Amino acid sequence: MEERIIDDEYGRGIRLKKTKDGFVDVTDELTEGLTEGLETEQEPVAVDTEDEGEEIAFEFPMFDDDEDDEELVGLTPEEAAALKKRREEEAAQRKADYERICKEGDELLKTGSFKAAELKFEKALALDDEATDASVGYWRAKTVDFTQSDILVEEYAEAGIESLEYDLGYQAVENIKRDFKTVFQTRVKELTEEEKPLAEKVEQKQESRRKILSERVKRSAIAFVCVTLPTAALLALAIVIGLKNFSTRENEYVLPTILLIAGFFLSFIAFIVCTNKFLNNLRMRRANEKLSSTEDGARLEKIREYKEIYEYLAGGNAEAENA
Repeated sequence: MEERIIDDEYGRGIRLKKTKDGFVDVTDELTEGLTEGLETEQEPVAVDTEDEGEEIAFEFPMFDDDEDDEELVGLTPEEAAALKKRREEEAAQRKADYERICKEGDELLKTGSFKAAELKFEKALALDDEATDASVGYWRAKTVDFTQSDILVEEYAEAGIESLEYDLGYQAVENIKRDFKTVFQTRVKELTEEEKPLAEKVEQKQESRRKILSERVKRSAIAFVCVTLPTAALLALAIVIGLKNFSTRENEYVLPTILLIAGFFLSFIAFIVCTNKFLNNLRMRRANEKLSSTEDGARLEKIREYKEIYEYLAGGNAEAENA
């Protein structure tokens, strides 16, 4: 019997054995015993062997996560074991430090020392990947137990809800929503009351400007077309007449060419003026459609961004719930 073995404590054995019919039975040691008592049919594999009963055994190493650990490359088993143990001890120490600092931060929150608590939780955030308790505690401290919740919302008003969940952690956000739901619902109502009259004011002014600007755009567009057509015609004629100067020995086309070129330059100046006015009117009309182009509009846009975050933190659309 020929045998080939790869020495590994996590080895996986594969056995090949020739049958009397000249075929090979394949046995996987990982599944051996799992199919005991069950009848299975395996398609035999034909091989060219001479001796009946010849068996060849292979053992393949099973890989674990340590194979991708660059720090373990080149280390002896004793050094690798020592490194793993040191890592486990460091992880346990980080966990203990994390829990201790969070506890100290909670005590500071109870006494109203919010700035000191913020520093504590900020330190704890670096000690744990999820850091749910530290994230909740940090924002409780930073917002003075969410009595100044706009500090959090302002941070993520533009970035959006996804960034909020990513930075704080989904579970931390859920805990905040659960514990301070009433605060967020109250803030949604306040923003709604502020939004309604401001929106009416902004929209009225926006509609008034829209009518004026539409008329300006219309007039400037007509002027632009009226100047563009003769400018293009004068240019074309100047080129055509000017080329005729090379087809005759007389100077009969010189004066018309000069007059056409002069007319083109005068028309081109008018073309630049009308084009500039037309483009400026278009720009002003586009700006009028943007809320951020006016002070009241920017405030309204900010309220709506805040309101979106607060509605999410309150657990839904507060207006729908009130209705």
